[in-house]
Amino acid sequence: MFKLETHCHTSEVSGCSRLPAVQLVTQLKRSGYGGAVITDHFHHGYFDSLTGSWTQKIDCFLSGYRAACEAGAQAGLHIYCGLEFRTTTSDNDYLLFGATPELLYSTPELHRYTIPQLRALADLEGLLLVQAHPFRTGLTREDPALLDGVEVFNGNARHDSHNDDALRFARENGLLFFSGSDHHETEDRGRGGMVLPREPKDEADLVRLLPSAGLLPDILLEFFPVKPEK
Repeated sequence: MFKLETHCHTSEVSGCSRLPAVQLVTQLKRSGYGGAVITDHFHHGYFDSLTGSWTQKIDCFLSGYRAACEAGAQAGLHIYCGLEFRTTTSDNDYLLFGATPELLYSTPELHRYTIPQLRALADLEGLLLVQAHPFRTGLTREDPALLDGVEVFNGNARHDSHNDDALRFARENGLLFFSGSDHHETEDRGRGGMVLPREPKDEADLVRLLPSAGLLPDILLEFFPVKPEK
């Protein structure tokens, strides 16, 4: 089986992260992961702070992912492209799986999309749209019709994500279950993730495999108990 981190950030791009990509990859490898989806923060505040063309802005956004790819090639950790999306109108966060660099380059002004627009893009491009930690204080639950899944376990050590409520919300609405460490600092390592039957070949293959893993939260949490790794 293939142990995957689905939610992690690099300090190259995400200002809230204290881990450069090389250090993140080292920690993930030591924690026994086979791969990771780099989900740096993708929002209007970040993109509005950058100058240049859309291509140049995406170059900046992908700098953490590319540094992780380079480090992962050396360490034997497979890196996948992803993002943690936030709209201009709320503080809700959404994980987008299957978004390749090519798709990001070819979708100008993506950071200004609404969730219905993001849903339409996901349907068109075969992506998975997942609401991250929906029960944290100050956040609201998205219309389930716009989602593929919910992060039912978020392992970030500095937030109470009310994971039980997230799991209940996913079950009540027939959504897929996702788990991730929300890895920003060393104390977050090994606190979440998903187990796939094999290593995904690329982002498209990852999208094919994640739904089967996201149907079984009890098995998922058996592999990733609610405790930090020492």
